Amino acid sequence: MFRTTQLRGETVNRILRLSDEVIGKIAAGEVVERPSAAVKELVENSLDAGASAVTVEIRGGGADYLRVTDNGSGIPSQDIRMAFERHATSKLVTAQQLASVATLGFRGEALASIAAVARVTCTTRTAGNETGIRAVNEGGQLLSVSEAACPEGTSFVVRDLFFNAPVRLKFLKKPGTEAGYVADVMMRMILSRPDVSFRLISDGKTVYHSAGDGKLESAVFAIYGSEMLRSMRKVEGNENGLVLKGYVGIGESGRSSRSNQSFFINGRYLRSPLLSSAVEEACRERVMIGKYPACVLHITMPYEQVDVNVHPNKLEVRFANEAGVSSAVENLVRDAIRDRDALERPVPMILTEEAAPKAPSVVTKDREAAPVAQVQRVFREEASPKAVLAETEAAQQPAEEKAPIPIVRSDAPQAETVARTVALREEPAAWQAAAPLAAEQEPMPFLKEEKKPMKIIGTAFNTYILIEYENQLLMVDQHAVHERLLFDEMMRRYDTQSAGQQLLFPLLVSVTRREQQVLEENRESLERIGFSVEPFGEAEVSVHSVPMVMGEPQTKAFLHEVLDQLAESRAYTAEKRRSAILQTACKHAVKGGEALSEDVLRDLVTRMVEQRVTPTCPHGRPLVVSLTRTELDKKFRRIQ
Repeated sequence: MFRTTQLRGETVNRILRLSDEVIGKIAAGEVVERPSAAVKELVENSLDAGASAVTVEIRGGGADYLRVTDNGSGIPSQDIRMAFERHATSKLVTAQQLASVATLGFRGEALASIAAVARVTCTTRTAGNETGIRAVNEGGQLLSVSEAACPEGTSFVVRDLFFNAPVRLKFLKKPGTEAGYVADVMMRMILSRPDVSFRLISDGKTVYHSAGDGKLESAVFAIYGSEMLRSMRKVEGNENGLVLKGYVGIGESGRSSRSNQSFFINGRYLRSPLLSSAVEEACRERVMIGKYPACVLHITMPYEQVDVNVHPNKLEVRFANEAGVSSAVENLVRDAIRDRDALERPVPMILTEEAAPKAPSVVTKDREAAPVAQVQRVFREEASPKAVLAETEAAQQPAEEKAPIPIVRSDAPQAETVARTVALREEPAAWQAAAPLAAEQEPMPFLKEEKKPMKIIGTAFNTYILIEYENQLLMVDQHAVHERLLFDEMMRRYDTQSAGQQLLFPLLVSVTRREQQVLEENRESLERIGFSVEPFGEAEVSVHSVPMVMGEPQTKAFLHEVLDQLAESRAYTAEKRRSAILQTACKHAVKGGEALSEDVLRDLVTRMVEQRVTPTCPHGRPLVVSLTRTELDKKFRRIQ
């Protein structure tokens, strides 16, 4: 530290060694920001000790009281004093081991930092000992060590956190908010270690309780419940030297923030913009614009390929091959969520009151729900994770395993027109119109073997195409379907054909001196997207070819926009191209409320099925929503 003194009439700052008390409080400020940080450090120590069951109990958000109890290996009696010393650890010996850290805590600062700003009691017993040890530490001072009767494992009780650091205590949030932070930490712990049974108790109420059966789906079920688990897609594969396993939530499972994105590297939770970007790119168009895919993803890779020692709380990492990791995660997630057609997984519509979402609550031991402020987590028990997983996997079977779908136009009894049966041919073709049929509505001869025809009933509000298929009523958004078809077609054209269209006569465009300079510096970038531009005088350029999007030339305004982006050192990327194509597709697609002829309706549905399009529009909205016959029967009280 600096101390100001007077030397020969001049002010001099002398360098002095900090006291142990100040050193401890500085370290505590870095490691223990709030009660949730203390919980994280203690639970990680429990896991490194081999615990298979960990209980966390907090009161007053954790600042008044927090307890972490485990059934791990315990602390040897001869090491209990050293456990409270700074930079003392059993997990690391040499500097070379930093390159392949396999434990969660290894800095040797956590317990010392917590004890420096709290009253800590540690009770522990190792296997083979008849009695355990109890150590009491207050404000970094070890007050007593004595024998104690206790089970195998370790229990830390932390009281009055920041009692001797009033400034830190002042900046804590309300107890309910701090309890929410603790719940977030425990959520990550449960998702990171499905093989460990965790229990979180807040002010006497059980918030989380995981099975600890080693199955990730059980951990996801404990956090998100059956409905979320049912809607998530399973991810599993390997690429570029890493193994990826987990679940991704798209569609209605999308969230308004990234807080439900959980990434784990070799069992360690981390925050990673790189991984978030990879998942979001893979899920592009599968979640609504403004929403983010939820995910629980475990990455296993060689320890030497990832550096975990770059953040005081070990929440950030560096990858030796960032491009390879990003590419692998994006490819594996994209493959996992890819549907073979829009009808494979329509968005379910629930009508019954019983199925309506319930307000968040905390489930107690006697299963009575009680609200807990700020702790927005629910321990759901309405269905077993095994049953949910079986249902989910059945729904995710490849479309090739399902029978081909004939499409039949149904007749309304009051309609004056004659009903016609139409069906999809095995080869890509237009609809096959049939001769007038009898009331039984049998399909065409070449589809007689089909058992489950699809009937187009009509439209609702000139916006939604109504289809009866199997035991479901399907509602297809005509604008979203047409937009998806146009977008896919334009993207294919752009990727397979020349990006530029040669003009019959050059087009003169006025530009500023700055734009001329940008143009000269980025001529190759402009040519790659279809612009061929040459200087023409002092204030103009001659444009010989322009980009084409669905046959429409993108000229003056587009050129200026691209030059503006390049002037700001932002290259014209594939994202800009996609945005332009998306706007064009949206503009040309049929609109909601627009009355369409019977032939157009049939054509839209035919192309949607034949081309097996992505089940969302480019903005992420679903193409198809389903309503089961069971739900309708319940609504009409045909069944209970």
